[in-house]
Amino acid sequence: MKVQLYVPPQGYVAQRWEEGGSMSPLGILYLAAVLEEAGIGVDVVPADVLRLNWKDVRKRIEDYGPDLVGGTTTSENRFDSFRLAQVAKSVNSEIVTVLGGPHISMAREDTLLHVPDVDIIVLGEGERTLPVLVRTLERKGDLGKVPGLMFRRNGDIVDNGPCARIEDLDSLPFPARHLVPMEKYNFTIKMPDGTKLKAQNIITSRGCPFDCYFCATPINWGRRMRGMSPERVLEEMEHLIDRYGAEFIWFYDDTFNYNPERVHAIMDLILERKLDIKFGNEFRIDAVDRPLLEKMVRAGLVWGHFGVEAGNVRVRRDVVHKRFDIERAYEFVRLAGELGFTPNAFLIYSHDTETWEEAGETLAIIDRMKDINPDTQVATALLHIYPGTPLEAIAKEKGIIPGDFSWARKKDMKRVVVLPAAQGHVPLFKDKLSWFQIAELVFRGAGDQGSAFSWSKVKAVLRTISSVRVVFIYTAFIFIWFKNKLFGKKSKRPPRPSIQIN
Repeated sequence: MKVQLYVPPQGYVAQRWEEGGSMSPLGILYLAAVLEEAGIGVDVVPADVLRLNWKDVRKRIEDYGPDLVGGTTTSENRFDSFRLAQVAKSVNSEIVTVLGGPHISMAREDTLLHVPDVDIIVLGEGERTLPVLVRTLERKGDLGKVPGLMFRRNGDIVDNGPCARIEDLDSLPFPARHLVPMEKYNFTIKMPDGTKLKAQNIITSRGCPFDCYFCATPINWGRRMRGMSPERVLEEMEHLIDRYGAEFIWFYDDTFNYNPERVHAIMDLILERKLDIKFGNEFRIDAVDRPLLEKMVRAGLVWGHFGVEAGNVRVRRDVVHKRFDIERAYEFVRLAGELGFTPNAFLIYSHDTETWEEAGETLAIIDRMKDINPDTQVATALLHIYPGTPLEAIAKEKGIIPGDFSWARKKDMKRVVVLPAAQGHVPLFKDKLSWFQIAELVFRGAGDQGSAFSWSKVKAVLRTISSVRVVFIYTAFIFIWFKNKLFGKKSKRPPRPSIQIN
């Protein structure tokens, strides 16, 4: 049986995440690797980096003649995934179309109800399920006996339930990077001195023990953390250095330091083997201390990302469910300055029940971190709603998303607020703040990064305007940008209260 796996033409993410270049698609490459290991022929087509349009995709399907076409789906690219299934069926109605990925797992029934071209859904981790599915299809076996599938049978939806999670991540082969043109991936990291390093991404753990209300990771991968052994991590790092010339490793784990002892062991191995490598990762700042950071810097740490999410204590603790003392963030950026790595804080605007005054505390915290360490970088975003999360339930309760909203019907995008040119086809959450206030927060929080528009972005915006409401939102952003440009710090901003400590 011949399998063809696709990254769709749009890729996986929205424009706002593309500035650092393209990262190799680890999800698809893990699936390809386990298929190869099982002796199943597989063709991987990264349509994004190959710059294929839909006509090109159709020809690739015609030329390869697959029995199964599949893809991994994020909420940002879901309509491209649905179109992939449609194109495959238009080539040959006998092709079995299979989708998986975080969006599909969270909106499984909605997808099968409204996307007739999708035959089968793989739930959760697919590395164990997909090879069994292929072999079952080959022998015309009973799909109802394959854990981790959801599909239609005689017009009814059959849910086999999730496959057991992969406990031993060391048992997985390396992602099949050899099946894609790695030279076309332009993922680079700009160093503080301006030089650019050739980067590769790696995931060494799965799961998340925390419960941020906007995040689907704990639901998709479970709350219990599972991690590769330090030795397995080093093997893949050395593979990336030796075969692909990696100069920088981006640890794509949601919480790389969930187990500090494991991180200590990984750093010890990097130092023992004298790897000439730089790296960055995301931190849980309430699970890190100075000795660990000192060792990580010696091993090559140059970027340390961490989530604050909200400035106000009530919003951060009771709404987001991040329960840490903000002094930990200040200590982290202070240590970064002392030890010589760049901290990058993540913050979100327009939380549930967040007031204008509370939003001002987010700006106050940004200022405080930059006062402590002027090299502190800040990444801000509007709050996005993803299927299956607690935030989605809140959004439906408040009417921000209609109760009968479908993630699979493109026409339903007109019933919610989406800004696809910059944010992807994901609904935005707006509760107590006005769009003018949100725009003020975005540009004030961005600092110099919010000082200019590019013509390419303006054109992308114009192409994706879908309603009068979207025109109003963009007008609010343009107005605030011009106001700040003309009046600078004289323009009105949220009150800057003394920061509460918790």
